[in-house]
Amino acid sequence: MIQDYKTFIAHLRRTGQLKLLPRVLRELKVEAVRAKKLSPKKEAAKEHPALISGWREIKNGVLTDHTGKQALLDIYKNIAA
Repeated sequence: MIQDYKTFIAHLRRTGQLKLLPRVLRELKVEAVRAKKLSPKKEAAKEHPALISGWREIKNGVLTDHTGKQALLDIYKNIAA
């Protein structure tokens, strides 16, 4: 990540690479979205009624699902298969 934006922009200006600034901004936005997506979060049925019951957690990019909705989907898959 860029720590000092003024120094970074001065460097781009000094080296004649100022046209790269929009690309850098786009990459910083993508990185922010990626960091938010991969950040640990836990959802419970209280906050997200579609889960029916239980909870699910995303931690280190791994989804742990202990919800009533997932249990119902598993039962349906077993019956339909």
